[in-house]
Amino acid sequence: MNDALAVGAPIAVVSAALYGMAPLIQAVAARQAPPGGGLGLGLLLRLTLRPLWLLGLAVEAGSFLLEVLALSVAPVALVAPLMAGDMVVFSLLARRFLGERISRVGWRGMASMVAGIALLAFAFSRDAQVGDRASDHEMGLFLACGLTFTAGGAWLANRAGRSERVAQAALLFGLSAGACYAIATLATRQIGLYLDDHELVRLLATPTPYVLIAFSVLALGLEQRGLQGRAAVIAFPVTSGVSAFLPVMLGLTLFDESAPEGLRMAAFVASLVLVAVGILGLGRDRAASAVHESEPRCEPLPDR
Repeated sequence: MNDALAVGAPIAVVSAALYGMAPLIQAVAARQAPPGGGLGLGLLLRLTLRPLWLLGLAVEAGSFLLEVLALSVAPVALVAPLMAGDMVVFSLLARRFLGERISRVGWRGMASMVAGIALLAFAFSRDAQVGDRASDHEMGLFLACGLTFTAGGAWLANRAGRSERVAQAALLFGLSAGACYAIATLATRQIGLYLDDHELVRLLATPTPYVLIAFSVLALGLEQRGLQGRAAVIAFPVTSGVSAFLPVMLGLTLFDESAPEGLRMAAFVASLVLVAVGILGLGRDRAASAVHESEPRCEPLPDR
């Protein structure tokens, strides 16, 4: 068994579990705060005064450190899909502490994700080489393209929110936050590779730390905006899906990460399909739950 599977994968699983816990804590704090607007930065500032939200942030910080360690020894094509397991943790905890109902579709989605993660482990059991670092020019492009996409997504999401299109707003906030988290994951990957090469001092002279800070703050703000609405359970699966698969595609195409071969390549593709099916299943389950909760209840007319 290689180091990526023996060390990186277990660390990524623990990190995913912590990432699944953090939004649940933050969702409770966000719902107690006055509504925000724009990119959610004003809301984010108000939430920093709430101890409960800061606890969620501390949990997320711990998961980030573990993610850096995982990405220093394992390729992002292995780590990123494993991180999607945070959805399973989030859904189970929401069922336990928020009284959220999980339908058969949701349970099947979780089973699909677990099966996908098992296949992923098999796919990378023989070879899991970490690829090249991104250049400063590439990180600058991620910064420009990410800011453009995020600004457009947040503008459309706020328009949908003002028009009471709750599910659409949650979807757009989820997409925008997911893209920010994906770019932050790529920056985290860079930090992990600099850590592995013992070049952390040189790292400070590159765009990487500032890309990480910018997109982490934007992702947090946009995620809180999505979690604050009635359709919070829609926003989180979308965020998780985008942040899981976008780094995989970039890692295999831009950063020359090794892909499994032969039967293991088939297992890798199947694992991604199963994880995607699981994300869609959980998203559908949560969307149906949100619609059910937002429907007005008809009270019986009093007898005359």
